[in-house]
Amino acid sequence: MRAWSYSSLLVLLVASTALFAADAPKDAQPYNPNANPMAANPERDAKLPQDDNYVVHEWGTFTSFAGSDGVSLDFRPLVDVDLPVFVCDRQKQAFISERREVAYRTGVSLKGGIISRQRMETPVTYFYTDQERIVDVQVAFPRGLLTEFYPPVRQFGPAFKKDQPEPLTNSFLCWGKLRLIPEAQATSPGGIDPFIPNVKKSEGEHYAYARETDSAHIQMTDPAMSSIYREKFLFYRGVGNFELPVSLKARGDGRFTAVNSGKTPLRYAFLVNISGDQVRFARYDDIVAMTAMTLPSQPSTLDALASDMTKALVSEGLYEKEARAMVRTWQSSWFGEQGTRLLYSLPQVETDALLPLQIQPAPKQVVRVMIGRLETLTPEQEKKIESLVGKLGATDPVVREQTTAEIKKLGRFAEPALNRVVATSVDPETQAKARGLLKTILIGKETAPDEK
Repeated sequence: MRAWSYSSLLVLLVASTALFAADAPKDAQPYNPNANPMAANPERDAKLPQDDNYVVHEWGTFTSFAGSDGVSLDFRPLVDVDLPVFVCDRQKQAFISERREVAYRTGVSLKGGIISRQRMETPVTYFYTDQERIVDVQVAFPRGLLTEFYPPVRQFGPAFKKDQPEPLTNSFLCWGKLRLIPEAQATSPGGIDPFIPNVKKSEGEHYAYARETDSAHIQMTDPAMSSIYREKFLFYRGVGNFELPVSLKARGDGRFTAVNSGKTPLRYAFLVNISGDQVRFARYDDIVAMTAMTLPSQPSTLDALASDMTKALVSEGLYEKEARAMVRTWQSSWFGEQGTRLLYSLPQVETDALLPLQIQPAPKQVVRVMIGRLETLTPEQEKKIESLVGKLGATDPVVREQTTAEIKKLGRFAEPALNRVVATSVDPETQAKARGLLKTILIGKETAPDEK
């Protein structure tokens, strides 16, 4: 966890360059290299604006997995190796909270094996303001568990209990008071904010793509620990067992049927297939009830898909830099992972119900763009996987090894795919082999499911 002591902050601030006022937002204070972020100034803070003259934008992804019949399949969605080490999970936050309580009591202060149907991946929340201000923020997940987040929070629930099953319900994160600092006020002439932790190339560098916007810098101050945390957005993710109002049935030969059971039409959806180095996709708009979809026979390009997706996100209300940051963040999985998926725009009314976001004072605008990512098995894929499972009993160890490696390419979706074989195969021997492999494949790792 990247925490800054008072002395460390002072050294960094003194080493920073001189005042910076060029291109500053209206009414924004210039960058001050000698300012102490830990210094309390109640009189100054009392004069900060309390109006609604600021904007909040958010984007993220819900990921689910289904068989060719459109029925959702459980999978193990917890993958944290794609995040920088400074990001909190529930265990880290419990440790921070415990230390914080000890600090207050002793007078030291200065005056993730969950199985689920949905993976809520990397919502990031941006704030835009021309003036420094303080806001109170919390987010709830009534039908899920919030698992990772940054900056650290002041309160979270349910309480973390080591070695106990994690409940996938009634979760919340309370950041409490956060300071919003306009970018020109927070960064040096070189565009550097010395209090935002670096993302190393070896620890999920795509996390940093979300910083490529003009949003305000967010500061969480923890006086009990003499620490501050800064970022250009609020980050959180989670898991849950619930159904989104969209399903996709694969009928074979590149034909699909999408069903929207919600009351609000889907503004758009992209049907995407990645096979080897070829990409095929088709866009559909205003999806109500049942819609027939077909993959085009001719391949397109990843650049064309990324460009079309960016334009679609902008049409939802995101700024162009935000849309580009989102596509860049997810390009390797949306457009890089092998398979077939539906990427669709979840209506904001659904997002607000699933993830109630409370901000005080309320901003004049809140735009929340969540993309549903529905991975689907086609009938052809299901037959191929069943055939591969049948080869696990081959006498040649090389064949067995190659077959296992091929199945493991499904990554975190290998487990639901094998469970699908167990459920649909009429061959008891094939079912037994699939169950055997399930004991050793867990999100691409050689570990039993009950060890996670």
